[in-house]
Amino acid sequence: MAILAIDGVRWVNDRVTSVRWGSFEPSTNDWAVPTTIVDVQQVVEAIKHGKEVRTLFTLGGRTFLGPKVTVLPYANGHVGIEARAQDGQIEKSLEDLPVV
Repeated sequence: MAILAIDGVRWVNDRVTSVRWGSFEPSTNDWAVPTTIVDVQQVVEAIKHGKEVRTLFTLGGRTFLGPKVTVLPYANGHVGIEARAQDGQIEKSLEDLPVV
């Protein structure tokens, strides 16, 4: 079953503003469709609607699903995203993804 995966981010003032993402098929370890760059708000909406969103890293020529992405509310009312490693996952974060 394909999941939404983020493999690149765009930052402004320490906040993610855009991501490169797409539908990733873990069983084939490949993208189900080509990736696109979208505003972070689309990721927030997908998560709010129950979609699983994960980070995706390339290490040693292989791709690995990283931590799950969650919604991060800021004090000023803006909403962003974050990724936190859980037990058994590679310890990578959004800061470790390439800039797009």
